[in-house]
Amino acid sequence: MIITKIKQIGKTNRFHVYTDEEWFGIFLDETLAREHLRTNQEIDEDKLLELKKENDEKLSFDMAVSYMERYVTSEKGTRDYLKKKAFSDAIIEKTVEKLESYGFVNDEKFAKNYFESMSAGKGKRAIANKLRQKGISKEIVDDLIEQVDDEAQLETAIRLGEKFLKNRQNASNLASKCLAHLIYKGYDYSVAQKATKTVLKAYEGEKDDWF
Repeated sequence: MIITKIKQIGKTNRFHVYTDEEWFGIFLDETLAREHLRTNQEIDEDKLLELKKENDEKLSFDMAVSYMERYVTSEKGTRDYLKKKAFSDAIIEKTVEKLESYGFVNDEKFAKNYFESMSAGKGKRAIANKLRQKGISKEIVDDLIEQVDDEAQLETAIRLGEKFLKNRQNASNLASKCLAHLIYKGYDYSVAQKATKTVLKAYEGEKDDWF
């Protein structure tokens, strides 16, 4: 087996390695330097496969950290990213374990940060559904939701209700439309109902027969 080409990937520390004119894999610069790998070098296939396995463990971690520097992600999101990069399940498992040991992967912290970033425009029910879709466990989601301040949810729902009604004062069925909008945004019925009544008081005065 002959190493026929080594090509750097952009300005990264990663290189495409070709053997016998065919793509073999991606190697880190430290692996290339340590093993003195170079073009036109003849190398045993089994030895190169072993080097690639060792390299993939480092490469997977390196790429995961780089990805997490650009995107806030959960454990599932990290796993999905590495799967798309064609790493084996065994490599991915080792990578996630290492990321967890460094504190880089923490679903509880991710869920809390995600909730805080989304809570200005969505209710806790909608955010909880999104977190479950991202692979966050039921236990973490349920614990987070239990800690949500209902008064804060109501204040946010009122702001969203005011925004929704801003240019709809003359529309029909304002109450039902506002209520449906807030429920769609993920607010519990009781919160959506209170917010709708509060908002409509400013336009029509208090009415007890809206609902």
